[in-house]
Amino acid sequence: MTGSRRPGLQSRRRVRAVPPSEGGGQGGRNPLRRAGRISPLSVALEDLLSRREARVRAKERLAALVWRECVGSFYAERTQVTGISRGIMYVWCNSPALAHQLSLDGVEIIGRLNAELAGQYIKEIRPSATGRRRGQEAAEASRPRRASPTRRELEAIRLPPDEVQAVEAEAARIGDEGLRARFLGAALAQRRAQKWQRQHGYRSCEHCGWLTPPPLSHCTKCGRTL
Repeated sequence: MTGSRRPGLQSRRRVRAVPPSEGGGQGGRNPLRRAGRISPLSVALEDLLSRREARVRAKERLAALVWRECVGSFYAERTQVTGISRGIMYVWCNSPALAHQLSLDGVEIIGRLNAELAGQYIKEIRPSATGRRRGQEAAEASRPRRASPTRRELEAIRLPPDEVQAVEAEAARIGDEGLRARFLGAALAQRRAQKWQRQHGYRSCEHCGWLTPPPLSHCTKCGRTL
């Protein structure tokens, strides 16, 4: 029955017009498409999606930077964020028991992280205690060690001007002023902590760049031999 058809869809099909071709011999092809032009709406949508994706990536990176202060010293000394993808944060733990405990505390930690990020960017925490330590290193690695400087030590560390400028340039790409300031502070603190770690014998993995504490001989992130 024609009466059951949706008028809106019918109307849209009937009024669809194809501009006449120049010269009259191209079968009614759209000159805008032939000229390679792009719809302003498409450009606006692509720009919106690009900015949204960049914002999500910045938020995810910031989540890794503020992990230590959100989870407290106990977890900070025994865990490492190994990656974040599509709202899922992957965290290495130095024992199966700790991984289980972190899974129980996950909801509260996610709440703290998202409060720092001002949005629901972290949806799940996946802790794991496998694939990071080998042989006798496991016992040594499970011992508590000071993996970061004190606040006073951190404030005393001076970064090279070019390194500070590189961080500032990266932060400048973030449009939100509050997020930009938060990211800048956390990124500079991370660079200072990394400098402290190198000064205290941490070694950088040639494969992934992760800093691993002594006396371990395998990267605590990718498992490669240092």
